[in-house]
Amino acid sequence: MKGKRVLVSGSDGRIGRATVEELRAHGYEVTPADLNPRQPWVTRQVDFTDLGQVVGLMLGHDAVIHLAAIPSPDAHTAEVVFRTNVVSTFNVLEAATILGISHITMASSISALGYAFRHRAFNPLYLPIDEAHPLLSQDCYGLSKMIGEELAAGFRRRTPEMSLVSLRFTFVVDEAAQTWLPAAREQPTDDVSTYGAFWTFVDVRDAATACRLALEYEQPGHEAFYICAPIIYRKDDIRDLMARHFPGDYPIGDAVRGAASPVDVSKAERLLGWKARYNWDGTSLT
Repeated sequence: MKGKRVLVSGSDGRIGRATVEELRAHGYEVTPADLNPRQPWVTRQVDFTDLGQVVGLMLGHDAVIHLAAIPSPDAHTAEVVFRTNVVSTFNVLEAATILGISHITMASSISALGYAFRHRAFNPLYLPIDEAHPLLSQDCYGLSKMIGEELAAGFRRRTPEMSLVSLRFTFVVDEAAQTWLPAAREQPTDDVSTYGAFWTFVDVRDAATACRLALEYEQPGHEAFYICAPIIYRKDDIRDLMARHFPGDYPIGDAVRGAASPVDVSKAERLLGWKARYNWDGTSLT
């Protein structure tokens, strides 16, 4: 795929900005696209809920990284969050099928599991959570990401040669987040959106690398991957945190202790060659 023309939707957001820079640094020709352009580069202003605009924009590209979405259920009504995220994802997949674009990478979320914005409490089936764990969303945002993955699987059945990747990002850390994370480690709020992501994180640069590597994954079919660091950002032992917020009897693997993340990213490491490089404070993990 190197040297090919790639469209990045949601290009002016946190992951989008880093992804555009990552792709250009690796020799890709990138078309940034966003509903609300705000970066110094030239961004195509596009409403991804309009199929005609999406088809016109995607024409002539070799691949798409679809990051455009409403990123939580907090600032919009449930209907707007669900409709925007699901329709925009359908439109990208439909346009790709119409135009014969076979490589699509999409931003899913750890929220597709259903814990981050849950309406009713429930426990994981086991730890560490991996891609075999069922998606059990209750809220509009988690459901929109869960259905986005189902759409990808459906389009793969329609066009078997497509290579579709869903990246389940967790809490994305950039320079702005690094300013308040030290206080959150000392005096955590422990709201449901925080512990519903199991205190996991990923540096925005690692998220961008995952996007590039997913683009270069050429195996036909649809695959989902968790993308997060191998450790949590809290100081507490993960077993104490889980017992406090998810009390109950469920299997916990021996490796889930201390600072270890309760989310298994070995599939991304094995198939994409991705590995987290940065800690929550921006320093190297190695």
